[in-house]
Amino acid sequence: MKRLRTLFSLILAVFLLFSSVGMIEAKEKNELATVLLVPLDDRPANTYFPQQVGHSAGVDVIVPPKEMIGYFTEPGNGEEISKWVLENADQADGFVISTSMLAYGGLVASRTGVKSLEDSLKDIQVIKKLKELYPEKPVYVFDTIQRLAVTAISDEYAKYYSLISEWAILYDKVVNLGMAGKERLDELESLIPASVLEDYKKARARNHTVNKIMIDWVHQGYIDNLILAQDDAAPYGLHRAEREQLLAKVNELHVQDQVSVFPGADEVGVVYVSRFVNHYFHTSPKFFIEYGGIHGEDWIAPFEDTTFDYNVQKHIASAGGTIVDNEDQADIHLLLNTPSSSSSTRSKDIGWLVNRTKELMAKGKQVSIGDVLVVNKADEPFVMKLAESVDLTKILSYSGWNTAGNALGITVGHAAARFAFLNQTSGFGVPLYEQTAKAHYEFLLHRFAKDQGYKNVVHPAARTYIQQIGASEWSLGDKYDIVNNFVKEKLTKETEYWYQYFDSKKVYIGSRGTKDFYKTISSLESVHVKLPWPRIFEAELEPHLEFN
Repeated sequence: MKRLRTLFSLILAVFLLFSSVGMIEAKEKNELATVLLVPLDDRPANTYFPQQVGHSAGVDVIVPPKEMIGYFTEPGNGEEISKWVLENADQADGFVISTSMLAYGGLVASRTGVKSLEDSLKDIQVIKKLKELYPEKPVYVFDTIQRLAVTAISDEYAKYYSLISEWAILYDKVVNLGMAGKERLDELESLIPASVLEDYKKARARNHTVNKIMIDWVHQGYIDNLILAQDDAAPYGLHRAEREQLLAKVNELHVQDQVSVFPGADEVGVVYVSRFVNHYFHTSPKFFIEYGGIHGEDWIAPFEDTTFDYNVQKHIASAGGTIVDNEDQADIHLLLNTPSSSSSTRSKDIGWLVNRTKELMAKGKQVSIGDVLVVNKADEPFVMKLAESVDLTKILSYSGWNTAGNALGITVGHAAARFAFLNQTSGFGVPLYEQTAKAHYEFLLHRFAKDQGYKNVVHPAARTYIQQIGASEWSLGDKYDIVNNFVKEKLTKETEYWYQYFDSKKVYIGSRGTKDFYKTISSLESVHVKLPWPRIFEAELEPHLEFN
């Protein structure tokens, strides 16, 4: 009888294993490790980007099923995601978790006060459970310090976008710092509906409380590393006082080495995947920093609240890297396209950046480029000259997407993860080298086609097209399909254009002992394009390459 009970228990365990809803598939034979990622939301920056960066280093990045993580203004289900995480935790080697998704349902939902503090706290308890069950597995958690503005989910809300930003800045100046502006502050409070303003303040208070609790959990050992990313901001605003309080708590608990506070948001998934890769390989790539324009200590980027050099330091450390002052000691040369000191020196600065890239490549150095000058897109004069002057496949990473912090984190995270994989001395099999190389070059092609092709070419054309058909670019409604098809056609062509710089290139994929392995990029097999939300701000772009 005892033997029968044992057999029944075994059969039941096997049945449960294969019948659990949402269970992740076992790692393919070529994958080295698996990370469970609870993303900030379902947009490509928070799902596709970290997955591709992980794949470029042999790490599978698994996200919850789409129906759990929400869509646009529909929040994700923190309770279901928590269950999914626990069901799959034993198959993971590490965890990257957005508190915004677990607690509120995603980034957009975090900006509203709909979900109570009590309910929000229930859905983040899974973080503590993970560390209790798997103390040896790294748990990386990130959240945001709420931005100045509300989300422009409609033309009506777009009106309040600037008004609430101005109110938050003035409130900080007038009430917190005793500066002038009381009359305008009163006027703004009469212009903004009381319900909108109260919801905004309610969300801020709730989120700030959760952020403080996350710092406590670091101190208590439940979280190995925490990033509190400052969403779109400015030097003044309600976030300034919140940030000071959070940093004071970090210092009070002596967890400065485990908690980072810096401008950003959508790039943190990539940054933390890189951190896991470097943890897994026991590496820490050394970065040497060079600015194409003004130095980072002399620039505060748009939508940010600290000098840019601070942001660079924090992103590199969070991604698992270090900074060196001697370029001869560098593993990765990070070139940053910052503003010129004057318009008259712009052409010279672009020329220097391109020539410096060529010079470093000629010496066999690894070069990463953070195109942080222009918000939401590549710096077109720079990136076009770069493409015509250097072999783009020799660049380790590139990004010009969205804010300076976003572009910086994507560039640094991709570079650090890929470098860590390529510099393993034990050597891997050729199938793994080819698999990771495909992911790497697909993401590199994606970056140029997306940041330049979509943001500078297709997006403006789509905006004009939307105006012609009488739709809203922030809420496409029943015009979604026609606009999506327009974007699909145009962005596919732009991706094909950028593929010319990758076509037939012989690329290094890895080494084993003294033997180096190469493949040739033979074709652009397919291009997937889709608007992930009913707006045109971002687009899914997934090119698929073939090697021979």
